[in-house]
Amino acid sequence: MADEKSDNQNLTNKVELKTHLDSIQKEIYLFLKPLGFKKKGRTFNKQTEDGIYQVINIQSGRYEFGDKYVIPGFRENLYGKFTVNLGVMVKEIYELENHNKPKDIYQDYDCQIRERLPHLTIKQDHWWTISDDNNKTAKEVIDGLSSHGLDWLDNFENRDKICKNLGTSEVGSPRAKLDVALIELLRNRTKAEKLFQEYYDNIEIKNGHKEYVKGLANRLGVNLTD
Repeated sequence: MADEKSDNQNLTNKVELKTHLDSIQKEIYLFLKPLGFKKKGRTFNKQTEDGIYQVINIQSGRYEFGDKYVIPGFRENLYGKFTVNLGVMVKEIYELENHNKPKDIYQDYDCQIRERLPHLTIKQDHWWTISDDNNKTAKEVIDGLSSHGLDWLDNFENRDKICKNLGTSEVGSPRAKLDVALIELLRNRTKAEKLFQEYYDNIEIKNGHKEYVKGLANRLGVNLTD
């Protein structure tokens, strides 16, 4: 009977959490919809240039089983909490690298440029607790998007800005130059090939990524010299 009661309690909690998160999301969408974002599930998309999509995703913490899952200060139980992920998806990179097919809506994990909203607002990771104070929580997220999130997304709203800002931005990943090269392939092939070569030359020889880049370049008709 105890296990059955526990299962019923967990089910009730899940239903309540979903209801509260739905309410929070509704307020966020009321803010984003006039800005041109569309919604599917817990993800919002806005196309800012042909093939450039801004992505905002509400990620809820998973229910983790087992009393050994939580390691304080290292691995916390995030069930009953949520955070907000930001990203920018560039169609040609998405399709060229992995032969991906277009989607109706893109997720944050599809994006080449990614950030988490609290990293911009308070410079650290943060997960909001899902409670019945939905208006306050939604306002915190909306305020964060207004003050930091949307500006961050707009740094990459078109290819010119991406190519200019990606390498110098705080979110510039080690492979930023490769991403810019893939964008430039359709704009300035000479520049793209130069970026490809520079990126390739800076990869450690024993790193398997070097072979991947060589294969990608061959497939795209870019000649790299060793």
